[in-house]
Amino acid sequence: MQISGNNAIEILNAFLTRLIEIDGTDLHIKSNSVIRARAKGTMMPLSIESLDAKHVEAIVEHLMGKEMETFKRQFTYDTIYLLDEHHRFRVNLYYQLKGLSIIFRAIPHQIRSFEQLNLPLSLAKISKLQRGLVLVTGTTGSGKSTTLASIVEDINRNSHRHIITIEDPIEYVYDDNQCVVEQRGIGQHATSFSSALRSAMREDPDIIIVGEMRDLETARNVMQAVNTGHLVFTTLHTLDARETIDRLLAIFPKEEQERVRMDLAANLEVVISQRMMRDIDNELIPAIELMFKSPRTSHLISTSRDTELLDAMLHDQNSFGSMPFDISLFHLTLQGKITEEAAYMFASNPANLRLMFTTSADYQKKLNNGALDEAVSIKEVDDQED
Repeated sequence: MQISGNNAIEILNAFLTRLIEIDGTDLHIKSNSVIRARAKGTMMPLSIESLDAKHVEAIVEHLMGKEMETFKRQFTYDTIYLLDEHHRFRVNLYYQLKGLSIIFRAIPHQIRSFEQLNLPLSLAKISKLQRGLVLVTGTTGSGKSTTLASIVEDINRNSHRHIITIEDPIEYVYDDNQCVVEQRGIGQHATSFSSALRSAMREDPDIIIVGEMRDLETARNVMQAVNTGHLVFTTLHTLDARETIDRLLAIFPKEEQERVRMDLAANLEVVISQRMMRDIDNELIPAIELMFKSPRTSHLISTSRDTELLDAMLHDQNSFGSMPFDISLFHLTLQGKITEEAAYMFASNPANLRLMFTTSADYQKKLNNGALDEAVSIKEVDDQED
């Protein structure tokens, strides 16, 4: 695609439109470089020639408006860009060695259901929760915001409550369904997560959604809201349930950690951890770890036995709906959605996953019938472990 015209905003809108046409997720604009897109997880060039620094600066000035001086002081900024009424983008602007860069992340207009996102249907249990803490975790780009939006919309459809979201920036937009949903953006409607949280507790909420637990003050206010009987959802950049407990405790000073541990043992209802991977059609699909609250998990957290949480999830599969990552990968493979080789690549413990495959009669039957891709060899798995 050629860069045509001198109007920087027309150029931007043309490439965002192209991103939508190819069903891409991200548009990358860098000073004096070709414009690139991420589609199906792969970076690809969209423009033939480079976009000069003058045009990139014009785009930044258009996006920032009155906040341009703030951006120059902070060197990075997050905002939202509306292409039209159906297409919104989360935007991150930043300085780098060769000038300015901008990343546009497409926000789907429609909030998709659990089925559409290939999420476990057991997540529907969350809409029945009345109080406690729900944590959605994963690395950057793992789909935390999308999963959280699907859960919130499920609650919006199936219960009558007051939901307040605190986000930076506001991504998915909710229409009132059975719930009253009020969304507050940091910088637009509140000065910080912590101040918005303090305010929210005086606004008769049933559910508070905190986009991210970034600092100690926010974490303290989240725990206060949970301890006063609210249902609070938030996200963390962690890989699994065990790391989530450790990371959350580490936010607090040592003298507070034992008290917070007791609060988590009493109030942590669910940890949802996810990793995005490629299915057999090269589409993104989540592998999900679920740790639902049970007497066993509460006891392990309260007694600092976090290393045993994986065993607890295995024990709680049928009674509480918990599911470790490797079980998720096993089911995705059995359903023919991913290959066995892909499952090993993302497994927490490839040796245990291999044992599941070799001892599963259902899996061996499908494999022998040719319904699944040829399994990766034991030697290849051993190589991965090494």
